[in-house]
Amino acid sequence: MHDKILLITAGCYLAAVVLLYLAVAERSSSKRILAASITLLGVLLHTWAETQHWLMPVSPQVSLLNVLSLCALVTVVIPLSTFPLRNSLFDASLVALPLSVVILVAEGIISAPTMEITKNTTGITVHIITSIIAFGVLSIAGVYAVFVNLIDQLLRRHSLNKLVQTLPALDTLEALLFHLVKAGFAVLTISLVTGLIFVNDLFGQHLAHKTFLSIFAWLIFALVLWGRWKRGWRGRVAVRLTLSGIALLLLAYFGSKLILEVILQRSWHI
Repeated sequence: MHDKILLITAGCYLAAVVLLYLAVAERSSSKRILAASITLLGVLLHTWAETQHWLMPVSPQVSLLNVLSLCALVTVVIPLSTFPLRNSLFDASLVALPLSVVILVAEGIISAPTMEITKNTTGITVHIITSIIAFGVLSIAGVYAVFVNLIDQLLRRHSLNKLVQTLPALDTLEALLFHLVKAGFAVLTISLVTGLIFVNDLFGQHLAHKTFLSIFAWLIFALVLWGRWKRGWRGRVAVRLTLSGIALLLLAYFGSKLILEVILQRSWHI
């Protein structure tokens, strides 16, 4: 049942992104409203699917795709929640919805390795899940940063082609980019705190370098948010710093794992 709901949700998101594309291209308010309505239906179904997976079982089986599905829900809800506002970010769903479709279809059809959540491993489980959520949300923020950079470069060259005209406005993508960085930064903070509390021996478990790289990434995202708040940073500065932080997270999550398991023939022991 859970997988069927995911695939139906993916269908709603796909229909919504087609309607939103047409709405932006034709400047049609009625199609934009219809796209928002279908997106809301998808969000309700998506939330139902996540509730079934995370809250109903006594000991949920969790995989990377399950956690990325939560990230996808967050990235769809943020722009949708601004739809009634004057400065709506909903057009940024042109990026969020296709990403969510890919994640939901993958979760619905791929059998990924899982980890069982039990009372005895709650602290470590919180650390692992928040780590993955932070990486997922910030990675999606990186996708937005790439789009911001692309649109900025095309506008600087006065290249007002169909791609620029159908993509969300630069201000819209920038605003959503900072919302995602805020959300990812908050979850990354929880991940680092729970890791320091519940992981017994960072050096003995070969996790020190991963932790240090994650802390450096945390500092970069903190700088991005401070610069936005105090200095009004946007455009190239924000994009470069955001991508630098994500690069550090990639190195922390995957680079250190590659070095340990392939080169040093060791592994993480949590």
